[in-house]
Amino acid sequence: MQLFSFLKKEFVKNVLTLVTGSALSQIVIYASILILTRLFSTELFGIYMLFSSATIILKPLATLQYEFAIVLPKKDKDALNLLGFSLIVLICYTILLLLILFIFNDKIADFFNIQELANFIYLLPLSVLLFGSVSIFDYWNNRMNNFKNISKGLLVKSSTMSVAQVATGFSAFNGIGLIPGMLLGQFLQLLFLLKVSVKSIKSARKEISFKNMLFLAKKYKDIPVFNTIINLTNNLSNELPVLLITKYFGLASSGIYGLAIKFMRAPVGIVQQSVSQVFFNKASKIYNEDGNLHTLVKKTAKNLLLISALIFIPLFVISFYLDLLFGDDWQDVGLYARILIPWLFFAFLSNPINSLIMILNKQKTMVIFDVLLLVFRFLGLFLGYYYYNDIVISLVFFSLVGMLFNILIFIYLLKTAKEKKISYL
Repeated sequence: MQLFSFLKKEFVKNVLTLVTGSALSQIVIYASILILTRLFSTELFGIYMLFSSATIILKPLATLQYEFAIVLPKKDKDALNLLGFSLIVLICYTILLLLILFIFNDKIADFFNIQELANFIYLLPLSVLLFGSVSIFDYWNNRMNNFKNISKGLLVKSSTMSVAQVATGFSAFNGIGLIPGMLLGQFLQLLFLLKVSVKSIKSARKEISFKNMLFLAKKYKDIPVFNTIINLTNNLSNELPVLLITKYFGLASSGIYGLAIKFMRAPVGIVQQSVSQVFFNKASKIYNEDGNLHTLVKKTAKNLLLISALIFIPLFVISFYLDLLFGDDWQDVGLYARILIPWLFFAFLSNPINSLIMILNKQKTMVIFDVLLLVFRFLGLFLGYYYYNDIVISLVFFSLVGMLFNILIFIYLLKTAKEKKISYL
């Protein structure tokens, strides 16, 4: 009876809805990876991971993180104006990015020694546009409690992307790699979210005006000022290994690392992202009602700690047999995966509650945390290369730095949740 009652709770039901969609999408991706590693070289995987990392790094600037604010207002009309403003910012940024890449394409390729990626660089603005748009409509559906739409959108993306990439691998166009399949998946995910969001948007569309957009953009100005820096530095520090491994150790090593982090992040991300979305929704409502955020944080952390054992223990065991799953060219994947476990474990506990940074208006402090994290991660990777010329040592330093900082951030957020509410009004 207790289990039945637990599963009926709204928070748990919403998490399970997102977890189901994420799990199904990751199963599709896992199944495709077993085939893709035998169809594409480590170098082509390296190009794909570099392109994906660039998209993730550039995305926070693309929307200035205004989509996060969509969940915060009490009125739907205000949220819709923020949605419209986010799209305008995204389109302007995409055009600017395209112009920059036309001018500096050769210099970027030479700096990272990635001439093979030069032709794909022009697709980056499209990828950022699709990724940013999906994020905006994800948060709109989050606000509307339409978690099934978010879940189904993930499944649309993963299934489309996997089928397209496998088909490309078997075709005469194998040389174009994995990027076109990724873009197709993003595009169809966005089309799906647009279709399911039309009805809820129509109900408040008459309230949209550029004047209201500017008013709300100013009201939530701390989000672009601080949250963009926070997410940019955080994404850059997370994706830093792909950039530096490519530069220092080559595309093949970058591809092996990319597969290792993809393998580890997939099951972790299923729960982490789902809990994060639902926690943000729940915490925003508790905040607006002057409720107890500290209790919510403790309960969420406790549940994540219990769940972590079900995720990381199997991952550690499986990591010793990844060469059998992926093929002889990928023997180092398991070693890299085990090195990353300490970082990913503590990130699993802290990341889902990071939305408190925005809810409690603590962006200034987190900017300091994330800038320091970026600096120390860079130093860890660089020192491993400069003094040892060893990718394993570089990754050990990187993982240890990530572990330490996630522990500090978790402690800070737990303490901050006790503080009084700070209003944007």
